[in-house]
Amino acid sequence: MKDMKDSKLYKWFNRNNIGYKLLAILVAVMLWYYVAGQRDPIIERNFTIQAVPRGLSSEQVLITPLPEVKVTVRGLQSIVRNVRDSDLRVYVEIGEGVVGEKLLPVKVEAPFGVQVVKCDPEQIKLDLDRMTEKSVPVRILVRGETAAGFTYQDPEAKPDEVTVKGPSRFVDQVQNVQAILELNNASSSISRQVKVQLPDNLHDKVTVEPGSVQVKVNVVTSGPIKYLTVVAQLQGDPAEGYTVKNHRVEPNRLQVTGSAGLLSSISELRTKPVDITGAKGNISREVEVILPEGVIPLAQRTVKVTVVIEPLPAEEEEPPDQNNDEQLPG
Repeated sequence: MKDMKDSKLYKWFNRNNIGYKLLAILVAVMLWYYVAGQRDPIIERNFTIQAVPRGLSSEQVLITPLPEVKVTVRGLQSIVRNVRDSDLRVYVEIGEGVVGEKLLPVKVEAPFGVQVVKCDPEQIKLDLDRMTEKSVPVRILVRGETAAGFTYQDPEAKPDEVTVKGPSRFVDQVQNVQAILELNNASSSISRQVKVQLPDNLHDKVTVEPGSVQVKVNVVTSGPIKYLTVVAQLQGDPAEGYTVKNHRVEPNRLQVTGSAGLLSSISELRTKPVDITGAKGNISREVEVILPEGVIPLAQRTVKVTVVIEPLPAEEEEPPDQNNDEQLPG
């Protein structure tokens, strides 16, 4: 210690009051930070930012949109007060090929000098599906009537199939699309571009390509018109202990046309068989009507067949015969 006090450096340090000077500098720096802090204090601000997905491939799709996230940031007032919503990036990172429900952390990118204090929620539940497509047939629905004395033949659509694209869970639900053609008392053939339609619960969840098809229907002069009763054909038997109570056809008559000789020989039409084998309850089906060659339906060729099936009534036990008691001799 004595050697240290005798050193030239120590004597110089002590003679020039270096320690006091360093202390003064430290105090000055602290005072500067204090004054600067009073002029430009550290503050916090809250933002509400729409979260976005990152890493979502063309084969993946979000079933529901991401929610908004409340973000709290901190920093010097001069910096934080100039931060805009567009300066913050709120996102979730999605891995390649991920599908199903996933709980992923929320990530935030902020400008330099801005600290992210917290975000609410910190995690977001995502519902992911894979994109797919398939071809489905176009079903033409004809509405209205032709002019009196005219009828129409089976309509055709070109193309007769379209491609449905979207999340696999929704695409799987689409069995066909509809193209509605209005006759509007037509007396000549119709060829019209018609927009295809999806079921109401799917129209905003999948897309269809092409979005319209060319529908053609030949309108021809009709022969005599006749209403024929439609009879349902039932096939098989219900389950044991059950019976057919009744059945009905809706509509129970169809309007047809054809040659006069042919129509005069026909009094009724029959449906294709409705199988009730092993049934234990009511059956309701759309069934095609069998049309003899040369018979043209003027409206529909399908009917709704409803079969009412009920359990057989329970058999009642016979009461014992009260007069069968043996009579003893007196």
